[in-house]
Amino acid sequence: MNQRRFELHLPGLLKVLAEHLYSSKKVGVRELLQNAHDSCIRRRLEEKDPDYEPRITLSLQPRQRLLTIIDNGSGMTEEEIGSYLATIGRGYTREMRERLSFSSPEEASELIGQFGLGFLSAFLLAEEVKVVTRSFRGGPALLWESRGDENYTLTDAKKGNVGTTVTLRVKPAASFVLQKALLLESVRNFADFLPIPIHWQDDDEPINLMQAPWEADDPEQAILAFIQRVFHDKHPLAVFPLRNAKVSLGHDSLTVPMNGFVYVPAVSVASVREFGDMRVYIRRMFICDRQEHLLPPWARFVRGLIDCPVLQPTASREDIHQDDYFDSVRQALEEQLSQELRKLARSDPPRWKNLVRCHTDVILGWAVRDNDFFDQVKDIVALRTSRGLLTMPEYLKLSGGTLYYVTRELGSLQEQLLAEGRDVPAIDASWFSVEPFLEKYAAAQRKIKRVQLDGEADELLRPAPERPLAPLLAWYAEQGIAARVAAFEPKDIPALMIYPPDAELMKASQDALNKRDDRDKDALSKSMAPLVRMFVSDRLDEETHWQGTLCLNASCPFLKNLAKKQAAPALPSVLRLLYQHARLFCGRLMSPAEAAQAYAEFTRSLQEIVP
Repeated sequence: MNQRRFELHLPGLLKVLAEHLYSSKKVGVRELLQNAHDSCIRRRLEEKDPDYEPRITLSLQPRQRLLTIIDNGSGMTEEEIGSYLATIGRGYTREMRERLSFSSPEEASELIGQFGLGFLSAFLLAEEVKVVTRSFRGGPALLWESRGDENYTLTDAKKGNVGTTVTLRVKPAASFVLQKALLLESVRNFADFLPIPIHWQDDDEPINLMQAPWEADDPEQAILAFIQRVFHDKHPLAVFPLRNAKVSLGHDSLTVPMNGFVYVPAVSVASVREFGDMRVYIRRMFICDRQEHLLPPWARFVRGLIDCPVLQPTASREDIHQDDYFDSVRQALEEQLSQELRKLARSDPPRWKNLVRCHTDVILGWAVRDNDFFDQVKDIVALRTSRGLLTMPEYLKLSGGTLYYVTRELGSLQEQLLAEGRDVPAIDASWFSVEPFLEKYAAAQRKIKRVQLDGEADELLRPAPERPLAPLLAWYAEQGIAARVAAFEPKDIPALMIYPPDAELMKASQDALNKRDDRDKDALSKSMAPLVRMFVSDRLDEETHWQGTLCLNASCPFLKNLAKKQAAPALPSVLRLLYQHARLFCGRLMSPAEAAQAYAEFTRSLQEIVP
């Protein structure tokens, strides 16, 4: 076997790793801070000097385009520079953490670095990098220089203190780091929780907080302040701290270490997806924002922050792997959130009710899927109705035990009017989870009846004799317009258009059957046409019309009077006007062209009545 070695083109590899591994040049700031942090932790763990005070310092020279990051950490020997700094994919931090993982896991968890790639991010920002370092183990200070090509230089340098100074000559494309405000914003975003102080030049006060909010003397207030500052939510409805959790693995269990919090925002955006995202830290270092998969699908009304060392970052450390650890963390989050919400419902019913009202749409979706949660919220969730927000007990008291609802946001005004005419509010079930919720609620209490007004409006129409309005029915029959008589409220409404269930679908099917041109992309194939024709015929009988039936109101005094004036010259115009008004008021099954034609007929009838 003729074995051969791979040849690496280092400039190309550096370009791919440095420019395409990361999505943002800002990541370079984070990686360099992480290296400085781990160098300080390494010195504290290995030197064991009780008087050691770690420090990281940033400085800028904008005119010279220089950014400098100084740490008083462990520094590097010449051997370590060759083994780690100049070797892609090998990192001292990772190897040290692996050594400590069994003997001292708490110390191991303080180290952040993982892949030995972070220093490459310096070339996201810089066209030239200089590193001056002096090891706490002794030996001379050394100067390492590179422009990101195949070569680097290593020479003796002058440096009195132990530690490392990294100086970047910043590329024009990364000029943002030469602006103090933007640089400090990046530092706070990435490293606010790191316990090592990061200073701006000679400032005494550190840039970073150095403390996670849950570690403050008053964690509750610190978390609220953090939510206001970072998430821009001033008054969250509820905040639930996260804690270590044991999750079942079937044959075994796993303890998931977690810090952070989940909170319920006060303002709800009515949508299928509201929030449901987490801000993720690993060992105090910020990884990503708006991670949408850690929380369970039903938790779209909460946001939060988690710091969890078992989560595994991607190589760029800008996201997390969705592996077995990820699934365990998600399970732990779901269990804790469910427990906290149920606890809140028991211990503070007024706040719980307010929470449910503010996030009705998403919570309804969860209730439909979770029987236990359904039992908790079914009588306190507030539904939109024609009389405002009502809970189910409030609504049923008004409706007499029947659920009247509409499933379309547009084109349901007349059905809501019919309901109000009977002194019954109509529930708006056009939102994604309301109708399944109503179905589940009615199934849980067998005495409750459901009436879908847009499709079953006959429930609100009372039978009435046709004779008093027979002349009007006869005229409509001559015009080929389907019409019938019923009594309904309000009495001032002379006529409405009533459509059968699935009328829109049947109209679309009929339109497709009428297309005969094979070049028309919407025309049905020869094999599909018989099936569609059968579908339409199965749903229509001789007395049903998908085009709609004009329902004349037997309770309307105007219609009763109109039926007695068969000889009036304006009668045809009035009847056409009533028909087109009913079509337009209904707002269904009309194309723009058909609506324009209806308005034209409406106007012509008015002109005939008032020349």
